[in-house]
Amino acid sequence: MSFIDPRDVTEIKTRLSLQDIVGRYVQLRSVGGRFMGPCPFHQETKASFSVIPEQGFYYCFGCQASGDIIEFFKNINGLDFTEAVTQLAEEAGVKLSRQEKGQIKAAKSRAAVCREVNSWSNTFFRQCLESRGGEQARRYLEQRQISTETSQSFALGWSPEGWSNLKSFLESKGFTPQDGVEAGVLSQNERGRIYDRFRSRLIFPINSLSGAVVAFGGRVIGDGDPKYLNSSESPVYTKGDHLYGLYQARPHITRSRQIYLTEGYLDVMALHQHGFENSCGVLGTALTRAQVKRMAGLAREVVLLFDGDAPGQNAALKSAEMILQAGLTCRVLIFPQGEDAHSLLTANGKQSLEDFLQKTSDGLDFCLRMLINNRSPGETMQWVENFITQIKGLSLRSYYIPRIAHSLGLTEKELREKFSRVPGTTTQEITPETFKSKGPDQRDRELLTFAVCFPQDRFRLQQKNLSMVLSSQWAREFWEKLCSMQQEEDLSGLNPDESVFFVQCKMQKNQLEQEREQILSQLEDFIDRCMSRMSTKNLKHALSRAQQNRDQEEVRRILGLLQKSF
Repeated sequence: MSFIDPRDVTEIKTRLSLQDIVGRYVQLRSVGGRFMGPCPFHQETKASFSVIPEQGFYYCFGCQASGDIIEFFKNINGLDFTEAVTQLAEEAGVKLSRQEKGQIKAAKSRAAVCREVNSWSNTFFRQCLESRGGEQARRYLEQRQISTETSQSFALGWSPEGWSNLKSFLESKGFTPQDGVEAGVLSQNERGRIYDRFRSRLIFPINSLSGAVVAFGGRVIGDGDPKYLNSSESPVYTKGDHLYGLYQARPHITRSRQIYLTEGYLDVMALHQHGFENSCGVLGTALTRAQVKRMAGLAREVVLLFDGDAPGQNAALKSAEMILQAGLTCRVLIFPQGEDAHSLLTANGKQSLEDFLQKTSDGLDFCLRMLINNRSPGETMQWVENFITQIKGLSLRSYYIPRIAHSLGLTEKELREKFSRVPGTTTQEITPETFKSKGPDQRDRELLTFAVCFPQDRFRLQQKNLSMVLSSQWAREFWEKLCSMQQEEDLSGLNPDESVFFVQCKMQKNQLEQEREQILSQLEDFIDRCMSRMSTKNLKHALSRAQQNRDQEEVRRILGLLQKSF
């Protein structure tokens, strides 16, 4: 949830040029009043990415990525909405005025407290690592060949043995034990007792892309269970949203447009220490679509560096599947049994990994080989169906279908017929004839397309009760959001599907401009006819009830109204 004043967002858009911001990441060329280039959000060979400066929107005809300057900056840098607005505001010289009322103020203060608790906890853990009590952790890092420079770069820490060390430290800084529980660094049992969540563990801070500490991972040294423990979820940390080391790797990823993705904390640090600084890691769980989306905003290629055991290979299969579906190039390196990035680099040095990287598998080839070797034909075809149907872009589907058919010995024609259609109805151009006989969903889209393109006519449509003739729930909800926009073209209140639809509609504005009055007149006539039919239908129902009740006076009155309606 964002707490940014929409007027500040409008001011940012006024001061910054969408073309200039996009031009930092995409080579654009002028084509008939708009700018075109290769899409930075999916792998392609042609320029399908369109920037329309006068309207302030971009749209990709391949993967349907769309939005305004905020949305572009957010996705290309893997930020959330607030982080994107904050950074752009600084560049534009806009001083943000936060909304501070009611529940918004309470929600904002909870997140702010959690950030402060995490910041002070990080200070505490780092001090403990440098203290006499942190000798065991320092000795462990030395044994694992993690240098002091790398340890400092990743701000490693140590949580001492005991149940209330961090709790007491936070209390000395003015925080309550409940603040620590909400931030995820303290725990509370069923009897209400609050205690340190991390005890006798090497601490790995988890950063957002803005550098703020949002959570911690803790590794036990010696005996103990579980081996790894993370902060619990909080107002600033959602499990599966972040990648370990992405903050440190980001500048290197931006230059190379490539990510090395591995599994463990020490693997990430070893990679950085040996010059593979565009590396990050999943946080003890399976890769999520939210994490893939973050990577897609920064890179074009992801190289998976996973363990060679069965769980590692299965994790690589699921990860490669999601990465490919997002339109990224994927390569896979499965280490020999018993090896990982850390053990390989510390034992044999940088060149050993570079030699392995020369033998990586293409992501799709790896997936298909895993399926052929380990799954039944039925399971393989089920995987293929799930894989292709999860891809939204028709061009990306068309790219994968012949490769899959060839690898599995299938007929390309059959696969194309089964999977070539993209789910959902796309927006089509509307004309003065648009509001005649159409299916309900398509008619809703065409009515709303006009409403999006011409905000000056929305009040007239409200007066005509447009909402009464919209047939689908999504259309009524979208129309309600459209009417309640505080600032025109503010997409922050729309969900991703609605944002795509909004931008698709806006791209038709120039074609509709010349016939706007004629289309509006037809649209109003259509609404009047619908309302009339609804009124007639209601009168007929009332007449039927009056006849059943033998109320002759009411019957005569309703018949008179029906005559007037005709």
